[in-house]
Amino acid sequence: MRIANASAVLILAAQFGQAQTYFPPGILGRTSETSEAAANRYSKFLQSLHEPSLLELAQRDPDLEAYRLLWLRESDRPVSVRFVKKAGGTGWFYRHMTSGNAGTQPGRLSDSGMSYSWKSRTASFLNTIDRSGFWNLSALGYDGNNAPACRAHWVLEGIRNGQYHVVDRCSPDLVDPVRVVGMMALKLGNLRVLKDRLY
Repeated sequence: MRIANASAVLILAAQFGQAQTYFPPGILGRTSETSEAAANRYSKFLQSLHEPSLLELAQRDPDLEAYRLLWLRESDRPVSVRFVKKAGGTGWFYRHMTSGNAGTQPGRLSDSGMSYSWKSRTASFLNTIDRSGFWNLSALGYDGNNAPACRAHWVLEGIRNGQYHVVDRCSPDLVDPVRVVGMMALKLGNLRVLKDRLY
């Protein structure tokens, strides 16, 4: 019940114009300027997808465990899939898509849905998170001050035991841990994507 209440408070806050902080300062770039630019861009998409701030949820409810993929492809609609673990080992996957273009405009919410995750499915997903080493991955998958040009951003966030972590990858290959977790989230969230649109 606490999880539902915290989510409701944050969603209502967003609807009444109270700005949410989605990302810690300085985490999404090698400089404060590049990090702020990425955080502002991703936040706009998360707002248009009607997604709460996991960073703020972790601060409000340290018992909550949740993960979210923000998938921004340059020529396709923005997508988010969020998993929330429930008491007893079950959970829910929440998927959202907007009418926009992830390369340029967030757009408006055009599709959403929920998928129940029974115990074995939840355990499998959380085991994939653990095997990926998500909590130890660097936030950025590149060196230097400038992000590489990429056709798609895969932004994976997680909260557990009051801790928050985010990993941003540009067009990760098939064996990249973020891609592996992201693909599983897309599947369990019942988001059907054509093979030629997976990039």
